[in-house]
Amino acid sequence: MIIDRSVYPDVEPPATLQSLADRADYMQRICAAFDFGVFPEETDWVTFAGWRDVFDRFPLPDSPGYHAFRHWYGWEPVPVERRLGIPAWKIADLHEGRSDPCEDLV
Repeated sequence: MIIDRSVYPDVEPPATLQSLADRADYMQRICAAFDFGVFPEETDWVTFAGWRDVFDRFPLPDSPGYHAFRHWYGWEPVPVERRLGIPAWKIADLHEGRSDPCEDLV
């Protein structure tokens, strides 16, 4: 399998995706990129076809990319979450002490 290293700007990418945690992290990173208009590589489509266990165990209900993968493979859909108010990533950033660099520009 080929790992798309561009989705790891914050940490060194793993050498392999053997562990469940590494596979779940990679799935989330590819889905997040897909959500922002970066179409997954063909190798990711092929790889994810065999990762139904990861998709089922670690759902991303607010990710359009996640739902696109499930639909493409013919897997049953999971309920879509549409969150109102503060996005989950913003809550996590605040909780973990990260500030929004764009707020300084206003």
